[in-house]
Amino acid sequence: MLSECYVFSQECFDTFKLINFKVTNTTTMNEFLRYRFLIDSGVDVLFKHEINGLRHTYNFSDDYFRFLLVSSHTALMRTVASVSFFTFTTTDHVLSIQEMNEDSIFSSYIFIIGRWDEHTLIGELLIGVHKGAIVLLDENQYCDIDSVEELLEDTDLDIEYILQDDIQTLTALLSEEVGVISVLDYSFVEFFENRLVGLTELRC
Repeated sequence: MLSECYVFSQECFDTFKLINFKVTNTTTMNEFLRYRFLIDSGVDVLFKHEINGLRHTYNFSDDYFRFLLVSSHTALMRTVASVSFFTFTTTDHVLSIQEMNEDSIFSSYIFIIGRWDEHTLIGELLIGVHKGAIVLLDENQYCDIDSVEELLEDTDLDIEYILQDDIQTLTALLSEEVGVISVLDYSFVEFFENRLVGLTELRC
């Protein structure tokens, strides 16, 4: 199923930066406190209960958690870019973020956050030395696969040994031999700055 393509307004990006980075002067501090109050008040944060529930279940990064909180109360803008994010809304053609992760064979290792293009998903690593890194998942390589074990069957890897440990399993999934998942950026902030900030041609 395809997701519509959105990128966040400059206001949303500025908000996200304020919440995640060091405050350096009085003006910035005031802005930071204003945005923090809006989020902490709970009034303006849509799906706050759902966001907290997902965080408890999957333990994704603080950066992505804050992004969900900020984006839930900020207007979204359409863009010609292919990058999109899954939300808490389900339509006839788009799964919600909960459904995407409940149905994912990688849910123990990767939290699916969006779509890079028509056949590629965006996810965040949940475990391992690179926990929090942003990865791309090639759907064409596993669209007919029902489990991680089945995905690894056609490799020369020692599946029985690998599946005994989640870290070993994730390492195998990230290997070139499997060829399904690749690291794009090593944090959500890095991904946001490197891949989304340049998308300035926004339209309603």
